[in-house]
Amino acid sequence: MASTVVLGRVAGNVHQPNKRIFKKHRKRTLTKIGRAVDTWIDGGFVGVGYPRKTFHSAFKAFTTPARHDAKRQRALLSNWALRKKIDGVKVRKRHVTVDVFAPHGRPAGATARVRLVFRTTGHIHRRVVVRGRLFLNPTDHGTWQIFGYDVARGAK
Repeated sequence: MASTVVLGRVAGNVHQPNKRIFKKHRKRTLTKIGRAVDTWIDGGFVGVGYPRKTFHSAFKAFTTPARHDAKRQRALLSNWALRKKIDGVKVRKRHVTVDVFAPHGRPAGATARVRLVFRTTGHIHRRVVVRGRLFLNPTDHGTWQIFGYDVARGAK
């Protein structure tokens, strides 16, 4: 199940004719940013089998420095603490709103506001909410990468 990805705000010079330029990039940009965000969500929370030992694929879309930091904060950015105590997750909500910085109509950076809600199954039954912001930039290869994050996680 992929995230629902919607466009939030667009900052930068998006007046005519730059507005038309951004419109050409909009769909592709949202798709690629959604793909990067979903790599993290799938690899760290909902797209893996449980119980498990590692979350290798969770940080594939992160830059090297961000990946290093994320691995140190894996209890926040993945189901690390629950990995041996659950046998699965059921997604309740998976929503991403993307704010784009597009000078002259060309996407140059983005903030993905993420809200993920799921229930765990197995020895621990818990509702988990992961929300926050991921900061992304385009690569030379046409993909987007996560270079920073501000994420909170809670359970009820």
